[in-house]
Amino acid sequence: MRNRDEKIDLLRELPLFAGAHRRELRELAATTDLVSADAGRVLCRAGQRALATYIVVDGVVDVVVQGDAVTSLRRGQIVGELGVIDGEPRSADVVAATDVTLLAIHEAALRGLIETNHALRTALLHHLAARVRTMNLEVALRTAV
Repeated sequence: MRNRDEKIDLLRELPLFAGAHRRELRELAATTDLVSADAGRVLCRAGQRALATYIVVDGVVDVVVQGDAVTSLRRGQIVGELGVIDGEPRSADVVAATDVTLLAIHEAALRGLIETNHALRTALLHHLAARVRTMNLEVALRTAV
């Protein structure tokens, strides 16, 4: 298990947190667990309660809806946040496509950090905005055909 300083360094290397203050990174590092998973492991299951959000540190995870991989997420991307934010069951499975290393932020910690940690709040907003833009483009391309 890495100590908090090593987790701070990992967070600082991720583009999402490039502009974060050391205090914010320290607070975030204190509430995360470093998790490793082998390829094929299911990290989140559709329909289940969201207990954690994950930040991909290394490797690739697939977001799977009804058996189809709809997107792959890589280093620095966040997955599993929607169910934690809105309290609804997971909308998709998340499966390790490769061996992965992730930072897990547990449900209660994430909710608290959204209130107090500007860097995390900004990272989540940027992540969600990028997801909406991608979905909008996909819908536009489908309707144009």
